Amino acid sequence: MPSPCDLRRLAAAQLLLAAVGTAAMPVAALTLREAYEAAGPGSGYDKYVVLEPGTVYTGGLLIGPVLSPLTWELEGEAGVDVRIVGNGAILDLEGEQICISYCNQRLDIDDCIVLHGTIRFRGMQNTSFQVQPTGSVRHVTFYEPDGYGIRLQGTGGGVLLERNLLVDTRDTGRDCIHINGIPHEWLPTGANVCLSVQTGTYGTPTVRENWSFHGDPGANADPLRHFLLLCEYG
Repeated sequence: MPSPCDLRRLAAAQLLLAAVGTAAMPVAALTLREAYEAAGPGSGYDKYVVLEPGTVYTGGLLIGPVLSPLTWELEGEAGVDVRIVGNGAILDLEGEQICISYCNQRLDIDDCIVLHGTIRFRGMQNTSFQVQPTGSVRHVTFYEPDGYGIRLQGTGGGVLLERNLLVDTRDTGRDCIHINGIPHEWLPTGANVCLSVQTGTYGTPTVRENWSFHGDPGANADPLRHFLLLCEYG
């Protein structure tokens, strides 16, 4: 287990890498959506996305439908199985998220730097829908995510979070109840990793050798800014 000093050195090194990558961002960066659309199937996945080393990709990515609070129907493209091979690429989500949503497919992403956004797995188990995405987030560095670094919402079992570094997630206020889009005081943001507390329904993810750090001493001393359990509904 790394010592606190080791973690600070590791965080400083990763912060420097992220800062250098951001400063070197080209004027015409590719979007992550463009890379996703251009990818074909491979290795058992519907979309096998191979990113270029050192390249900056901007914007978020939605995989699967969304829930309409007006019709209570799932709307949008169906989910697919996705593999994102990071190869050290920089993903500046620009306040958006990579989200696999309301489907029984999987997302596996590794070996990249994620700036200013969230990776979210979103599912739901009730009398109307039985949809629970699975997958993995491995060897990913997060710097200044918005809201959460990683958020498991309505899922848990079948998800692996392994050897990720999460630094300085920003508190963006209240998160929204996913069935109606209304912010709720029981859904605080600012935690580097946020898991579902409803393990009896959604199962327990495998969380192994992840590192969490906040540059602000007060935030770093608060365990709830590192790993947090929340209900899906507030």
